[in-house]
Amino acid sequence: MTIAMVVVQGLAAFDGMAVIAALPSIAADLGDVSLLPWVSTAYLGTSAVAVLIGGPAIDAIGVRRTFRVAGLWFLIASAGAAVAPSMPLLVAVRVAHGFGGGLVMAVVLATVGIAYPAQLRRRAFAAVSMVWGVMSFGGPALAGLLLAVGGWRFVFAVQLPLTSLALAIGWSTLPGTRRRPTSISTDWVGVALISSIVTLLLVAVGQVGIRWSVTGGTAALAVAAGSVYWWHAGRVNEPILARTHITRFPLAWVHLASGLVLIAGLAVDNYLPLYVQLTRGRSVEFAAFSITFLSVGWTSGSFMFSRLLNHWRESAVILLGATLGVPSLVATGVLVAGERSLALILGVFTLVGLSIGLVSTASLTLMQATCDESEMGRVNAAHQFVRNLSFTLAVALGGAVILSVVEAQVGDVETVRGVLAGEDVMVGVETMAAVGDGLAWAHVPSVAIALGGLGVAVSLIRREKD
Repeated sequence: MTIAMVVVQGLAAFDGMAVIAALPSIAADLGDVSLLPWVSTAYLGTSAVAVLIGGPAIDAIGVRRTFRVAGLWFLIASAGAAVAPSMPLLVAVRVAHGFGGGLVMAVVLATVGIAYPAQLRRRAFAAVSMVWGVMSFGGPALAGLLLAVGGWRFVFAVQLPLTSLALAIGWSTLPGTRRRPTSISTDWVGVALISSIVTLLLVAVGQVGIRWSVTGGTAALAVAAGSVYWWHAGRVNEPILARTHITRFPLAWVHLASGLVLIAGLAVDNYLPLYVQLTRGRSVEFAAFSITFLSVGWTSGSFMFSRLLNHWRESAVILLGATLGVPSLVATGVLVAGERSLALILGVFTLVGLSIGLVSTASLTLMQATCDESEMGRVNAAHQFVRNLSFTLAVALGGAVILSVVEAQVGDVETVRGVLAGEDVMVGVETMAAVGDGLAWAHVPSVAIALGGLGVAVSLIRREKD
């Protein structure tokens, strides 16, 4: 069972980020560069919605049945991506791929809460968090190796035997349910509203640095759609994302702390490869490898969590991680601004990852310790949605600052966007320097957000005492 969970969680996380490394090869083979960014964002957007649909499915039919459906769906979508003959079809398949990945992530989190006793749950969450961190942020480096072996199609094809293995192991070992399956109550109006929110945010992110009016307009529409959904969730019996799963104690504090720490760290770390490649003049392969330093820290944080909980409460670990994040981000910002040793910069980014690993893993454990088994699927789905949304906002924040600085200094935004999309473009010396300045300035809002996460962690401790 554990092997099945680790494998599918790793593959779902891998698909979210690893494809970035394959974008140049995909563009060279299939063309239609205008659709290239959607090869990645289509997966991330659909998975954010699918994880919410997975919650009611798990609560209605159990994790075993949901896993079977999700695993088969993911397997078929992986095969489709490996043989896609054109860019539009690849994007369409990636939409289906993301749906399977979202269902898988919902199953993994719910399984840990249901199948493992309380004394083992912390270790299970630590393992899941480590795998997610390693495969998400180590994915581009691993994809680079796969590209060298068999090309971009091999990045998807290699998932087929691994997914099949996970399905074979988990088919009968995952916990079933003694109650008869009930009809899956799906709030389709809520699904439509959530889907519109995610789509609008992805469009807003995609237009950062190109058309600020489109970015602002779509972001405003996303906020409006969110307001409509909040009104809708208060009027239906079983909304796809219940208000109580967002607002009640300690869930609101857990969501906020984890989300803010993720945004603060990823807003700058997501663009570290761009900085390493352009400003510091290292190879594309080394740039892809640089992001793994955060995953090393994330993994270490998840491992430390399982040890710390022998003596600490979950809330204390969250406070520790949030506290560590502030000076770490200040340090990376100062080092980037001063063009200090790249080895030192990457080393400090490991501490940023350590902060995220501690907060993320402790948040998952605290969340599940305070919810009933009957709502385990929906609560986990709500938290995963918050995490996915935080990732999207982090990309938007970091990109907005960097591209704004590039626009102000040299006006060469399109070149930077081409590099981000995986295009083979020439970059001027002034643009290279501007990217470094942009990453340094991106740390300013990141530190402010990290301080917000620290404030939430302190509030959580105080609320527990009360």
